[in-house]
Amino acid sequence: MRKEIHWSLQALIAFGLSVIFTLYMAPNLAKMQTADMLAAVSLVLGMVTIGVRRTQLVDVIKPMAPILVILAYMIAQFVLFGAIGNVPYIQQLLYGFVPYIFFYLLFRNRAQLVSHTPFLFMSLFILPGLVHVAYMYFDIGIAIRDGLVPFVASSKHGLLESVKDSLRVGRRYESVAMLHLLCGGLLMVCHFRVSPGRFWAWSLVGLSVLSLALLDARAAYCSLVIGGALMVASVGPMRACLALRNILPAGLRFRLALVVLLAGVAVVGYSAGTSRWMAMSYSAQAAVHDVFVSHEELARRPYVDAGYWNMPIEDVKKCYLEGYFRCKVDQSAYLRIAWMLEGLLAVIDHPFGIGYSDNYMGRLWGVEGDVGKYQRIDNFLVGQLVSFGIITVVLYGLLCCVLMCTLRRVVRSGEATADLVLVCWLILACIGRGLIDVFSEGLWRYLMALLGLYYGLLHANQIRKKE
Repeated sequence: MRKEIHWSLQALIAFGLSVIFTLYMAPNLAKMQTADMLAAVSLVLGMVTIGVRRTQLVDVIKPMAPILVILAYMIAQFVLFGAIGNVPYIQQLLYGFVPYIFFYLLFRNRAQLVSHTPFLFMSLFILPGLVHVAYMYFDIGIAIRDGLVPFVASSKHGLLESVKDSLRVGRRYESVAMLHLLCGGLLMVCHFRVSPGRFWAWSLVGLSVLSLALLDARAAYCSLVIGGALMVASVGPMRACLALRNILPAGLRFRLALVVLLAGVAVVGYSAGTSRWMAMSYSAQAAVHDVFVSHEELARRPYVDAGYWNMPIEDVKKCYLEGYFRCKVDQSAYLRIAWMLEGLLAVIDHPFGIGYSDNYMGRLWGVEGDVGKYQRIDNFLVGQLVSFGIITVVLYGLLCCVLMCTLRRVVRSGEATADLVLVCWLILACIGRGLIDVFSEGLWRYLMALLGLYYGLLHANQIRKKE
């Protein structure tokens, strides 16, 4: 009877953690606040139930030392220079400590509250991912039924290019959910070594990567590449290759299925963004030209002028046939590259930043308050460079380096587990995404929850080794 109650309690905890992750990956303020409330209440209940020693508090704070220095720097800007816009940003950083501390204490003390069974741990990644996948395909199905998804197959547009526009969640949050599900699928691959469990594990992997390709989420592709590169830098190329070989399916049938899956991902990904792939090279060249060479007034340049992109196109066919700039360029790639270059240039003139606000780019460009111009942008790195200068970027880099060093140490000691490595990879992918996309609000809390999960597992393993 006790075992059944204990199992029920663990299942309830796993479900609650899955709900928190699911809500953080939803672009809705009310849902994010609900997740904050669940995490805060769970944190208080957990501290009362298992107790917290002073050494645990020290261990939970040490990895976050760079974030604490960032907070101190922002507070100093506010006190000394009256940077009142820093206050909302400081609040967002502090909110992230609630899920971080909760997940850390839970998994560090899991022997007292929740055993680390593979099923319960994998459910933290699989359930939230499947919820978002279900919503994604439901939205696509409704849009197709209502005739809102025109299937096009021309020399410039792929068959599936309009599908991604039907999502209620948006590609940013949906693509993060797909990576979350991918992590869960890979955990299943590492746990199940024989059929049928391995079949279902690879099915989840296939579902996540195919769904990601259908979203045509370039930022997610880049985060995968950057996260993988940081992982290889952490553990070393040889160990990374060995780990990859252990994960890849054995047997001719499984390997053929993997080849078919990769081919399907390539086809779906290209079909979902044909026009954008074809415009990538030109977009990059145009961004470099407009930032460094253009003689156009700054406020009228396309990467500053939001109104330029919002004006309706009267004749779409003519726009493409005659190669007008707006139809010739990939808007997302052009804007991201131009903004990145502007952020790097801002460091030269403002090495300590101009202070955070809701219109930091408008202030930088001298178009503050103009509703037709971009006032802020979707790039975490550029936002840091412009608002706070090089100092906070270095500190965030230090946070990443500390994470990578802990992984390197545990891998070289031979004590690394699949869950620890894959959670670290997911965190590195999130960090990589912050270089090219915005990573704030619910996604910031999501990242902090993953960090708490990682360090909780890491320190629990160290305690078990000493015992």
